[in-house]
Amino acid sequence: MAKRLISILCLLLTTVVVGQNPVIDSLQKAYDTSADNYNKAKLSLLLAQQYERIDIAKGKQFAFEALSLSSGDSLRTEIHNQLGRFYFFTAKLDSAEFHFKRTQILLESMQEFDRMAMVNISLGAIQLKKGDYLATIETLTNAASHFENANDDINAAKCYSNIASAFAELDDYHKAIAYSEKALAIFNKENQLQFRLITLPNLATQHFKLGDTLKAIAYNNDAERLAKEVNDNRSLSLIYNNLGSLYLDKDPEKARSYLEKTLALKKELNFLSGIEVAQSNLGYLLLNQGNYQEAINYLEQALPKVQGLQKVLVYNNLVKAQQGAGNIKRALDYSEAARVLNDSILDVDNQKAIFDIQAKYETEKKENQILQLTNENLQANFKRRQNRNLLVGALGVLVLTLIIAYSSFKNVKRKRIITQQQLTIKNQEFEQLVTEQELNGIDAIIDAQEKERIKMAADLHDNLGSKIATLKLYIEGHSTQNDSGEFYAKLSSLTRETYSEVRKMSQNKNFGAYINKGLLPSTKKIAEQISSSNKIEIKVLEIDLSTRIENTIEIQLFRIIQELLTNIIKHANATEATIQFTQHESTLNLLVEDNGRGFDTSQTHDGLGLQNIKKRVERINASLVIDSKPGHGTTVIIDTPI
Repeated sequence: MAKRLISILCLLLTTVVVGQNPVIDSLQKAYDTSADNYNKAKLSLLLAQQYERIDIAKGKQFAFEALSLSSGDSLRTEIHNQLGRFYFFTAKLDSAEFHFKRTQILLESMQEFDRMAMVNISLGAIQLKKGDYLATIETLTNAASHFENANDDINAAKCYSNIASAFAELDDYHKAIAYSEKALAIFNKENQLQFRLITLPNLATQHFKLGDTLKAIAYNNDAERLAKEVNDNRSLSLIYNNLGSLYLDKDPEKARSYLEKTLALKKELNFLSGIEVAQSNLGYLLLNQGNYQEAINYLEQALPKVQGLQKVLVYNNLVKAQQGAGNIKRALDYSEAARVLNDSILDVDNQKAIFDIQAKYETEKKENQILQLTNENLQANFKRRQNRNLLVGALGVLVLTLIIAYSSFKNVKRKRIITQQQLTIKNQEFEQLVTEQELNGIDAIIDAQEKERIKMAADLHDNLGSKIATLKLYIEGHSTQNDSGEFYAKLSSLTRETYSEVRKMSQNKNFGAYINKGLLPSTKKIAEQISSSNKIEIKVLEIDLSTRIENTIEIQLFRIIQELLTNIIKHANATEATIQFTQHESTLNLLVEDNGRGFDTSQTHDGLGLQNIKKRVERINASLVIDSKPGHGTTVIIDTPI
């Protein structure tokens, strides 16, 4: 008696990785140097995918690391899908099912229906492993139909392969072979080596079940040759498992050799999927050889992992092994467990048969009713249909009226929302216009003051300056003709000093102040006023300030500082802020920094305050830099030519 064998095609298989991988080294280096959590999550997922075929335990660690660092649904979808694969490969089917269903929930929220169909391939594989064959066929048939409509041959072929395995478990090997050959034709056409490596052993098993051992061995040998070409030990473990099953009754020693190779490869790869088949088959071999205790050890290792009819078979073998070892009580327990499980499986099949009979009966009943109605009272039947049509028409009119009324209501509501939005925009535009007018008014006043100062300077130079110069000439001319030399010397000196001062003032042509005598004291005063609230401390620092600046620049910079401090108080939630003045030759550097919550400069739209600051910066030909990140405060740098 040969042991049942399931070879399951699940998901897209990644590239085979053997030995040291430069891709893994590169990803690991990038992961170690990255400081951004989202970037580290993506790198962890890529590392998990790379480790899938060489170290599942390590790959799972990276997947959970990615899950703990991730935030967006799109990335979490890929991580849950990868964790589902890891748990499937290690035969933890409930955990695999949990993560695949989490994947589907996230995909449904994003309306990714194509990818949901792909996850159904994984769920169908889990149902197959659990022994729920009818559910497997239903899930994967629906998925295959979706892929056929989308002209996605490869994913449709994956569904065919697992449907074939389900039919094989239901002992319908002709259908199983038909689906497997349909899948293999697509995999050959698309040159999908990894999927060929799974479908070939499946076909071998299915032909073996029909008694065609030669075809079974030929398919397995083709698969073994292909697996060795690409150095795929995982596929080899599946192929050796199949060959062990083929030789169970024909050549027990050869079968045992293949099965022991299977166990060694699976343990080396930490790949537990299918290990129960090898354990069960080894138990069967040892049972036939009379080595009952060792047979019991292998069969009991396989028991928790097998499902469906496979589990019934393991129970029956354990009954024989326990009887042979003299454990009659244990043999009876296993016999009862086999009976209960077998009845449950048969009950499912019986329910399906009853459903088919009922469906056939209902169809025949409807056909008889139609025939009877055709032969009896056609006029009455016509009137009933006519009344029904009138009722349907009336209901249709009512529904249409309700739809029109609802659409009108939604349209009115939408127009009201649009009107409110337009009103809000108009208010914002009005506020911005008022602000611009205020700025223009201030600038007009400043320009008028400057023109008045220039006029005063010209008057000093042209009128008062010329008169003092004439007075100076008279005094100097008179002093040479008079003996009171000392008096006239002092008067002449005073006149020269007065003339020099008037000339200096007129030539300067502006009445600006030194930075540390105008702008700086004003800034310190407002900083002290705000700090006195004990909610935020504002420090003012000055470095190498000595140059005189124009009143226009002084006023605009002070207004900018006021606006920045207002923003810090209203939005930053900061406890400290620093205002620093630094002079670099002919440039005044203003730095305003806070330790608040910061913001994303690439996503934040300019408010009125920031727009005002930018306009003032433009008016004084200065440059503006804003540096901020969420959680890292904000720094504003303004460089002003002076």
